[in-house]
Amino acid sequence: MTYCKFLMNLSLLTLMALISACQPATPTTLQVQLLWQGQPLDCQTEFTLGGQPWQLQQLQFYLSAFSQQQQPLTLIPNDYRNQQLALLGTDCHSAGQWQLEFTTPLQQADLEFEIGVPFALNHQNPLTAGNPLQQMDMHWAWQSGYKFFRLDLKGQQHDWSLHLGSTGCHSASVMRAPTAACAAHNRVHVQLPYQGQTILTLDLADLLRDFIPTADNSCMSDPASLSCQQLLPAFGISGAGEAQENNPSRLWAFLPAAKPATTQASTPVTTP
Repeated sequence: MTYCKFLMNLSLLTLMALISACQPATPTTLQVQLLWQGQPLDCQTEFTLGGQPWQLQQLQFYLSAFSQQQQPLTLIPNDYRNQQLALLGTDCHSAGQWQLEFTTPLQQADLEFEIGVPFALNHQNPLTAGNPLQQMDMHWAWQSGYKFFRLDLKGQQHDWSLHLGSTGCHSASVMRAPTAACAAHNRVHVQLPYQGQTILTLDLADLLRDFIPTADNSCMSDPASLSCQQLLPAFGISGAGEAQENNPSRLWAFLPAAKPATTQASTPVTTP
């Protein structure tokens, strides 16, 4: 009887292992795809905004605080990542970094993250900081910290920029880190339903919709700036620099698994 029971248990364990092996593998890697009106966008692609042709000069951003079901997710470190923070995008001098790689498989549950650098890491010297916080042009000063999201565009008549970061930070000088939170932290919480997709998209057309860049309306996160007042709500940021629960960021989505992104020829695209 004992031997039969042993065989039954062994058979059950074998069956469970076979069932588990047949389950689709859950990815540990997400590819980030930049889009314009749903089409792939890169530094060579020209697009039309406000009746004028534009091209990317630089698009880089920090993502952090990844979690699922209130459990933190950790990243595999490299030159562009530490365990909790990733620098993604391109400076248009190289292909850039567009991949998130996690230490454990993602679950089919909401994925949450933030656009921004955590306060504990945000106000430090980039000359002595670890990866990925060493890039000087992604840093304002110790007082203000890092640029969480940097978008620079090149036009035929002038350039234009949007730099998102904390404002209203107080310390003894710009070369000193604040000890209390900034008045407008401008870190954005993003929550997306995740069902096994492998591509996370960022569509710049959803950011710049109905906006006309001019030579004097770049946005440097100043809540008093009219251009920032128009653009920051697309991130999900109120005028006070707080994430808006009733107006979440509209820039991010998962590409359906049945429709993988394909490389498109660089052709002009237009937004109204």
